[in-house]
Amino acid sequence: MNNISNKKAPSAPRRRPGVHLHWQVEETEVQLLDFLIGTALKDRSRTTVKQLLKDRFISVNEEPTTQFDRPLGPGDIVALHPTPLPDRLKHPLVDILWQDEYLVMVHKDAGIPTVASGEERDMTLLRLVSDHLKKFNPSTKIYLLNRIDKDSAGFVLFAKSKALQEEMSEHWDRYICRQHFAVAIEGVLPSNDGILQPPTTAREDEKRAPRSAKKPHRTFGAERAGTARYRCLQTTPVGSLLSIELSEGRNNRLRKQFAQLRCPIVGDWRAGSKVKDLGRVALEGTAFSFVHPISGRRYDFDQPIPPLLRKCLKPNAETGKKTSQSKQ
Repeated sequence: MNNISNKKAPSAPRRRPGVHLHWQVEETEVQLLDFLIGTALKDRSRTTVKQLLKDRFISVNEEPTTQFDRPLGPGDIVALHPTPLPDRLKHPLVDILWQDEYLVMVHKDAGIPTVASGEERDMTLLRLVSDHLKKFNPSTKIYLLNRIDKDSAGFVLFAKSKALQEEMSEHWDRYICRQHFAVAIEGVLPSNDGILQPPTTAREDEKRAPRSAKKPHRTFGAERAGTARYRCLQTTPVGSLLSIELSEGRNNRLRKQFAQLRCPIVGDWRAGSKVKDLGRVALEGTAFSFVHPISGRRYDFDQPIPPLLRKCLKPNAETGKKTSQSKQ
């Protein structure tokens, strides 16, 4: 689902924030344990090195590993971390795709809110990921950078410090270079491709103005909606399947945009959709790319358009009341 751009790391050993040491492998073929004992941690005992592996202090190419016989090749980066790295989060709706000392990239399925709203104050994406990371490092804190509605699915990025959240939020377009969505709508737009202008929100802007004036980059969700370009992929008697590219800004507000065009997203019955048994909204994030604010490396995360979005555009399709919990 993700692709990390190939950019050479500095020669090792070298210290960097949040990592004790890291090394670049030069051998043609070597196993991880042999590399650690013979090169990286030759001042440590074999027992100590094996315990570090077992307790998840070691990563290879930014992925935690406990596999002592993992093969290494030239260019691989082996790192020793100051605290144990988290194991995989086991949750049917949430998948931690990637993380380092600064950021966490997560994919969420429909059915779980990103942040607290109403009565759902505990079972949120923010709480689940935070609690999971704290099991391995109690001092870990995460801060939201973008949000996906409870009824939708897609990629969500967290920062591990307040300062980094504020930096990336204030200079969003500098760091976030690609956001794509797939959406099934009821009806047909006037052309097969075009621009979706931000929805009219004068009343909401008036309410938010006093807070935004004081803390423009801290009032999450109060930003002006970004301009989005759409492209029609399929048209049926029920509606249209669109690919959306968010051109600027982080607050896309696509549901409101399509509601104002009188082409509500399938399943968004509050906005006028005729489909009330989908169990979700037919909106899914399919791509998210960012430039790392510390390393300058670009990270790309992609997933195919879920089959459900095409299925719900078929005439007389039986979508059912439950959303599939399998990862696309």
